[in-house]
Amino acid sequence: MKYKSVWVFHVDSGSCNGCDIEILDVLTPYYDVERFGIKLVGSPRHADALLVSGPLTRQTYYAVKAVYEAMPPKPRIVVAIGTCASSGGIFYNGYPIYNPTKDRGRDRLRTGGIEVLLQEYGTKPDLYIPGCPPSPEEILYGLSLLLGIKEKKMKGERWTASPPGREEGVPFRLPVRPVNERIYLTLREELRRVIGYFDRKLVLEEFLRMVEEAEKSENPRETLHSLIQGFLKKERDCRIRFAMQFLEKEYWRIRDEYERRHVGLVKVEVP
Repeated sequence: MKYKSVWVFHVDSGSCNGCDIEILDVLTPYYDVERFGIKLVGSPRHADALLVSGPLTRQTYYAVKAVYEAMPPKPRIVVAIGTCASSGGIFYNGYPIYNPTKDRGRDRLRTGGIEVLLQEYGTKPDLYIPGCPPSPEEILYGLSLLLGIKEKKMKGERWTASPPGREEGVPFRLPVRPVNERIYLTLREELRRVIGYFDRKLVLEEFLRMVEEAEKSENPRETLHSLIQGFLKKERDCRIRFAMQFLEKEYWRIRDEYERRHVGLVKVEVP
C-alpha cells in the first residue's frame, strides 16, 4: 500500500539516544523529511505511523503499549528504527529487556525489540531500518519505501562462489558439525556468558570433538561423560574445566528439551 502522506509519532522504548539523534536530524531543514509528506505529531491519536527506537525494556513496555493502542486502528504502521528496535541488538538477553518467551537466548537468539510487543496483537513491524545507528539517508530511504516513492533495491537472490578460472557458481554450504546447527548456536551463545567471546570457540570445538566420538558408541551419554572427565583431569585452567562441565549439562538439557517439544534436529543437506 502506498501513502501520499504519513503523520508519525516517535517513541523511545529504551535506546541509548543514538537513533533518536538521527531521527531528529531527519526532521531538520537540512534533510527536510516533511517534503515527502511525513510530519511529526505530538500525540499518537493523530499518528498514522509509530517510529520506535531502542529495545523494549520492562519499564517502557506498558507505556509503549498504551501509545500503540492510542493510535487509530488503521493504518497503524510501526517502523523499527535501529538494530535494537529491530531485534534487541546487543541488549536482547539483558535483564531489563522485556521478553517473556521461554526460548529467550536459546531457540530465538535475537529477540527483544518492538516485535515482542506486536506479537500480542498478531502482527509485526511494517518496516525495519537496521543500523547502530542508521544514518539519516538510510532512514529517509526506508520511509520513502513506505510511501512508495522508491522501489526496494534488495531482492531475493541466490549467491554462489566461483573458483578461479570457472564461470559456473558453486553454492555455499553450511559447515559440517557433529550436532544440529540449532544446538550449536545455542551452545555458543550460552558459552559466551560463561567464558567470554575469545575462548569459547576453542572450548566449543574441543567439546564437539568429544560429542562426535561419543555418538559412535552405544551409550553416547555415558561415553561423553567419561571423555569429559578425562579432559578435566588433564586441564589445569579452572575456567575451561567449568566451561566444559557447563557444556555437558547444557547439551543434554537442550537435546532433551527439543525432543520433548518435537523440534526437528535432523541434519539437513544444503544443496
